[in-house]
Amino acid sequence: MLRILFCNIAWMDYYKGIVPGKDEPKGGGSYVKENLDAHEKHNFDVVPLSKDAGYPEGEYCLGFVETKSTNGETRNQLKIEKIDGCEACKNETQVDDVLVVYCALYPDAIEKETYVVGWYKHATVYRNYEVIRFPSDDEEGYYDQAYNAIAKKADCVLLPRPARRKANKWKVPRKSKGVAYGFGQSNVWFAQGREDNEYLRNFLNKIVNQIEEYDGENWLDKQPERSE
Repeated sequence: MLRILFCNIAWMDYYKGIVPGKDEPKGGGSYVKENLDAHEKHNFDVVPLSKDAGYPEGEYCLGFVETKSTNGETRNQLKIEKIDGCEACKNETQVDDVLVVYCALYPDAIEKETYVVGWYKHATVYRNYEVIRFPSDDEEGYYDQAYNAIAKKADCVLLPRPARRKANKWKVPRKSKGVAYGFGQSNVWFAQGREDNEYLRNFLNKIVNQIEEYDGENWLDKQPERSE
């Protein structure tokens, strides 16, 4: 059974860090609105890692999705045992070979419309947040990137903004009176119950096939214009 996880994040065009006036996070909840920031701002920023970081040497993407917190200070775990095929992983800290599909609310829609913005194939998903420190050009000289998914660059795709808002292709449902599956209140959707729900099964098959067959432009290496 294919392991698949849907993650709701803030909308950005490039996810290469915040570029004021060019690429700023939209949607994504109260934290983004209050702080004008989003931890997922680097989700499609390719970084080189080595054995020092605990990974085989290569280029990777580090993905963040905010899990629900109960007190604003601590973050809850991502319950990886809820991923189909991972039911026996209640005591594990990570699971491998997961298709992680990142989704976001389209910022200019009148009603809530959620679309796929990109994905990681063959990702490792962590129960708790991992953190890696990277050098930066700001006053601190570094930034800490929290993540709960990681994948090799070759397995990652960021859809171009114009390609995302195609309702017949990349729209992801939100639970409502007329829809029995999709994102609820949580930022993670495990898409459980495909065996008993023909509509969910058909939706997942369609999305997975589109991902497997996608041969369009990948914005993974595309950078926003930055002021000198």
